[in-house]
Amino acid sequence: MKSEKRVLFLLAASAAVILLVTVLTLFSEKEEPAGTKRPLPKPTGTTPAEEITAEHNRLMMVKSVDTEESTIVLYDLEAGGEVTLSYGVAADIRSKYGSLTYAASLQFGDIVRTEYDGEGRLVRMQLSSEHWELHGVDEFSVTDSMLTVNGSNYKLTENTVAYCEGEKIATGEVREMDRVELCGIGTEIVTIHVVKGHGSIKLVNCSEFQGAKVTFGEESHTLDGEPSYLVREGKYAVSVTGEKKAAAAEVTVARNEQVVIDLHEYGGAPAKTAEVRFKISPFSTVLKIDGEQADYYEKDLILEYGEHKIEAELGGYITYKGYLTISRPYHTFQIDLQERTVSGEESSGGSVENSGTETGKDTDPGQSGDGSGNGAAGTEGGDGETVTEDRRYVPIGEAGGYEYDKEFRTFLLEPAGAVVLIDGISLGTAPVEFEKILGTYTITLRKNGKEKEYTVTVDKESFEGDVYWKFSMN
Repeated sequence: MKSEKRVLFLLAASAAVILLVTVLTLFSEKEEPAGTKRPLPKPTGTTPAEEITAEHNRLMMVKSVDTEESTIVLYDLEAGGEVTLSYGVAADIRSKYGSLTYAASLQFGDIVRTEYDGEGRLVRMQLSSEHWELHGVDEFSVTDSMLTVNGSNYKLTENTVAYCEGEKIATGEVREMDRVELCGIGTEIVTIHVVKGHGSIKLVNCSEFQGAKVTFGEESHTLDGEPSYLVREGKYAVSVTGEKKAAAAEVTVARNEQVVIDLHEYGGAPAKTAEVRFKISPFSTVLKIDGEQADYYEKDLILEYGEHKIEAELGGYITYKGYLTISRPYHTFQIDLQERTVSGEESSGGSVENSGTETGKDTDPGQSGDGSGNGAAGTEGGDGETVTEDRRYVPIGEAGGYEYDKEFRTFLLEPAGAVVLIDGISLGTAPVEFEKILGTYTITLRKNGKEKEYTVTVDKESFEGDVYWKFSMN
């Protein structure tokens, strides 16, 4: 009996083992058939970075990050060229100090140590701590292969990346007037970031200013031809000072743009001239044209087209002051001074007329001197153009306690129609003329509800002769 029971027990145990093995085999076949190989998953953001083997290790600069496509575009600072890498959510991206961070935190210009495989998949990336940086570099010199700063020379290689406003530029576009930030390793520059770029100032129609002194910022040049000057972007007070003429203008130079200053506007245009005959009564009256005494008796004077300041004076008579406009090849002007009375004051006095009858050359009817309606009364038979009274000249120098140059004037030409104040003293509306004030003073302009202030400095060395200002309300 005992033998039969033992046999039955062994049979039952064997059946149980066979059943267990069968069940295990069936489950194993459903899970994964024998001999099946797992393919490498694509970099969709679900594969751990440690499962990818790095084949490249490069120092790179970030160009752009696309978080939707999970790609990063970089400049290779060691091998050169541009590389696009894909990354997964488990990509190992770290800050300079080793803490984990995200691809979205990377910015254009970041320098990173990058490891990736042969299929362009990112393995590891860390913001670089192996390079040096120089910020706010204003003074440096640069050639095709070398950049010198603080007395040290650094190499520019074919892999050096220069950029400005998020765009890559050629290293040859970096100029010494730029403000830059530099990154390098050892004696090599790896990146140049142009923080403040450059533009240019060009002077045109300069025939009347050749040899003049041109100054802007801290630079000074001698005008030759029609020059163009490279300058750092920003605002500049440009002055052109010759022996007989001077010009000044304030300009704003934008990055990669050229500002053109036309010196025609300051009297530099090829002059058109006219023959002008003056007939002045009494006979011995002294005539001054634009501040210089003129020998006018029985001769034609040669004057340029445009406006001229006229003064006629003689003891016992009221001095005449005014402006005349030359607009035709031939003119004849007659000025009759009025006798001074006991109570008479020296002011704009006398009369003037323009006629074509004396020389037989000027038959065109006259025109008003400047359209202001302030011309002096004509003499009997006066049927022509008149010299306008000196209403635009404002004597502010002595009244305001300024030091000023009596021989020359300041002409504020633009913006036309703006109310002009000098240190709070109103001079009326532009265009306006006043003494050549020396030193520093503030010009306030008001027009159409807007107000703009300009602080200017005029000294004898920089501004010889008359001074011309043109400003903007923008």
